[in-house]
Amino acid sequence: MTESASRTVRIAVAQYEPHIGDLNGNRAAAVAQVEAAAAQGAQLVVLPELASSGYVFSGEEEAGRLAEDADSGESVAVLVGACRRLGVYVVGGLAEIGNGCRHNSAVVLGPEGRLATYRKVHLFYDEQSWFQPGSGLVVVDLPFARVGLAICYDLWFPEVARTLALRGAELIAVPTNWVASFRRRLHDEHGYCQGDIMAMAAAAANGTAVACADRVGEERGVRFLGASIIVGPDGWPLAGPASPDRDQLLIADVDLTAVERARWRTPRNHLLRDRRPALYASEPPPEVSGRPSTVAGDPIAS
Repeated sequence: MTESASRTVRIAVAQYEPHIGDLNGNRAAAVAQVEAAAAQGAQLVVLPELASSGYVFSGEEEAGRLAEDADSGESVAVLVGACRRLGVYVVGGLAEIGNGCRHNSAVVLGPEGRLATYRKVHLFYDEQSWFQPGSGLVVVDLPFARVGLAICYDLWFPEVARTLALRGAELIAVPTNWVASFRRRLHDEHGYCQGDIMAMAAAAANGTAVACADRVGEERGVRFLGASIIVGPDGWPLAGPASPDRDQLLIADVDLTAVERARWRTPRNHLLRDRRPALYASEPPPEVSGRPSTVAGDPIAS
């Protein structure tokens, strides 16, 4: 290992409450969060999943009406304008329409315009009614970092973070909408939700920073968990967890030279070099039939 000069990036994750169907209000709220983050010197701002539209669609008509094109949609245009005015970069959630289908997407925006779009690969519950899954993972080079993208439920699949790390990601930006539905326990005594634990595990296993921007509030009976977090490449939080129920802007300085240091677990062990891919060949998944029974007390959203 060789030491190099510190290369620090200031990251913000914006936790707030988008409102279903309020496209103009959601655009204004997103810009306000970006402005607040830029005022504190943030270079990269991460916004929640589906920040453009809200999350709990009432049906096909509403899902279609709230989806926007990633190239010509107003939400992207407004945020690109903010990026140009403030000199920052943004990763934000978008209900995307294109090529005859919809996606739950994350767009990477900067003064140059839209730089990349990631379409969520692992769709959670009713997302499967409104969106098609994406077909690939995305890593994008920004002036200050190589950033990989994931959305919410993607964190429950360790292959996602590992693949992004192998493709050179130093930071994984995660727009998310962690929900109370289907969970027996929402937060521990320190305010961490399970999504925070998954983010810490992904960071520790891959030596990447992870920045998760969750939302708060309740939408059509679905409660969101807040607890946004920024995790360093050693797997320990740099900021957060945020409040479970109020708006909060987290800011953290991440030294990206720590990424390679974190991957050297000992002078003889490297997280990526020590992999044994030949032993990880996948077996056919077990056959799954039916649905799980409802356990009394589970807060299941319909």
